[in-house]
Amino acid sequence: MLTSRRLPLAATALALVALLTSLPADEPRPTEKEPPPLTGRTPTELPRIPAPDPKAASVPEGFTVTVVAANLTYPTSIEFDEQGGMYVAESGFAYGDEVAPARVTRTVRVGPEGLRTDVIADQLNGPVTDILWHRGRLYISHRGKISVVERGKLTDLVTGLPSLGDHHNNSLAAGPDGKIYFGQGVATNAGVVGMDNFQFGWLKKYPDFHDVPAKDIKLRGQTFEAPDPIAFVTHQKFAAVRTAAFAPFGKAPGDIRTVRADDAVVVKGQVKANGTILRMDPDGSNLEVYAWGLRNPFGLGFTPDGKLLCTDAGFDERGSRPIANAPDCLWEIKQGAWYGFPDFAGGEPVTDAKFHSKRGPAPEFLMAEHPKVEKPLLALPPHTGGAKFDLSRGGAFGRDQAYVALLGDMFPSTGEPSKHPGFAVARLDMKTFKTEPFFKARPDALGPKGFEYVATAGPKRPIDLKFAPDGSTLYVVDFGAMTEVPTSVGPTPRPFPGTGVVWKITPAR
Repeated sequence: MLTSRRLPLAATALALVALLTSLPADEPRPTEKEPPPLTGRTPTELPRIPAPDPKAASVPEGFTVTVVAANLTYPTSIEFDEQGGMYVAESGFAYGDEVAPARVTRTVRVGPEGLRTDVIADQLNGPVTDILWHRGRLYISHRGKISVVERGKLTDLVTGLPSLGDHHNNSLAAGPDGKIYFGQGVATNAGVVGMDNFQFGWLKKYPDFHDVPAKDIKLRGQTFEAPDPIAFVTHQKFAAVRTAAFAPFGKAPGDIRTVRADDAVVVKGQVKANGTILRMDPDGSNLEVYAWGLRNPFGLGFTPDGKLLCTDAGFDERGSRPIANAPDCLWEIKQGAWYGFPDFAGGEPVTDAKFHSKRGPAPEFLMAEHPKVEKPLLALPPHTGGAKFDLSRGGAFGRDQAYVALLGDMFPSTGEPSKHPGFAVARLDMKTFKTEPFFKARPDALGPKGFEYVATAGPKRPIDLKFAPDGSTLYVVDFGAMTEVPTSVGPTPRPFPGTGVVWKITPAR
């Protein structure tokens, strides 16, 4: 039976006006119980961002911190080659800024004191989300593409990945089977295109874009009502539209669907699908789905015994289908397995009462049938921002230890404030799965209230980390300062270019 869900009327000022104008007379009007709009007065002046200072960083006793590179614009990745060259990728994209340089540089030591930095690849499709050095070639994961640099030439290996939405193709990992694995994020927050995607900037540019599953799925037929911002912007017309899951905004089931006699809607799966782990041969051939049902599989890596691990960001409290209290997860990725998107969070059904958000109605299942759902190795608090990780080789950093970059939240868009260990690097015991802080900004070095991890000279948003080839040193990529500022139509991302850092952590001698 077809059902309909209504967008929370307080999502934005525009959404409120549009819905009130378009609702039929017999529909319920908003009440005083509606949550307040996520709007406010935009600051006329933002805090200054201090230069990075190792003294503002906290590490356990026995380690020292130095700054290797600063003044970077949205760095996301670091990698090393056999000659000791250090590669750093600058994303070229952050929410709120889509025109920064998207490039990869290589820094190599020249003589006892000198360093030389060269641009290896530029004019890439931002965001550049990861780089991988493998068998003499540099692989680059950037929006919609997997490319390779060899002998100074950039060659596209895979194109047309579904990365025009909220999340993109992400980290790369070389498997023991000789294949290259990478994650592919979903287009939306929870399977439905909505007003939040207009605020993120992509709906106005790609109005037909939406999530595509990796396997054929049977939907329950729900529709969701939301104001039509495109009609307002293009024609100054207030209107409301209904959108289905895994469908373009404001459109009925399209060519990718077939409707059965029992009114169930089946969405056809494909290889270049959202919410997947994909793998390919090193030359880009034989692309296939390895696992599916993830939301934003960002960090990816193999353990010494060949297990594939992945960090995955949980749902946010936003859009037409907001979901509260969804954990960020660490998964063991198994071939053919399903990890729950869009109907499970951390292996639990989103219909559980704890996932009900004040910003919208209680979530219901979108899918009529579910494969067996996996359970996470570790569930982190909501909006921790688990990103990339690396495994220690022993010595001062310990054995059976994983070091995980925690990017932090984007309050208020991601959801209600919660206590989490984000904006830091955590040390994870791979035997007990207990975590402890390892690298973060000192409490006395934090910025003013509301800008604690923006206006700090310590680490702000760790996104990647990598041990040097000999395992003696840990390098941490800090994306830099980024926050959200209130506006009359809702919170808006505000990144600060030139605040990215590469930190170096070494055992004290």
